[in-house]
Amino acid sequence: MATACTAWQLTDMGIATQPVTLAQTIAALEGPATALAGFESRLTNRLDRFSGYHQRFTEALAKAHVEPAWITGTDRDSCHRVWFELHEDLIATLGMTR
Repeated sequence: MATACTAWQLTDMGIATQPVTLAQTIAALEGPATALAGFESRLTNRLDRFSGYHQRFTEALAKAHVEPAWITGTDRDSCHRVWFELHEDLIATLGMTR
């Protein structure tokens, strides 16, 4: 997930040493999207508040086909934002700090 987003950001900014296409980036994010469905299911068996991350992620990924900002945009519920929020939620749930 992070690797795909970073590669896309660098490409989008025009500074990538190995540019990636939008199609490559979306394909790279499809695996995490699928894995997130199962992971969310296991999480929500314990805590309902983890519900919705998969739907938000897959909606952002679908929108990215038309508007690439849905991959890493900070002004919307992008793939990157959803993943980051899940990560932060997991850290807080486990009582950890960065």
